[in-house]
Amino acid sequence: MNERMALLERRLIEQEHKDLFLQTAHTLKAINELAEHHRLLAAMHAINGYRIVGSEEVLFYETLSQVKEQIVQILEKTVCDLEHKGDKHYEKHFNDGVE
Repeated sequence: MNERMALLERRLIEQEHKDLFLQTAHTLKAINELAEHHRLLAAMHAINGYRIVGSEEVLFYETLSQVKEQIVQILEKTVCDLEHKGDKHYEKHFNDGVE
């Protein structure tokens, strides 16, 4: 995912839309911080004797991973729409526009 984000950053900087990249990067960072907070909370609960359900933990982290993937995919589609702006033969991902 880091390689894809680096590529998207280069493409967006060329189009003077670095703000889109930064917003996405901040969102992904917030999700990572949420995961870290959850990990620490689960560790504290385990130390205090609460039973941690492993399958629920796996589901939580898989869901976060899927959310991050969707965010990156939306950014990729947005970049494609920006790159093909004005191309009448291009089928847009977002009919309501990207600007």
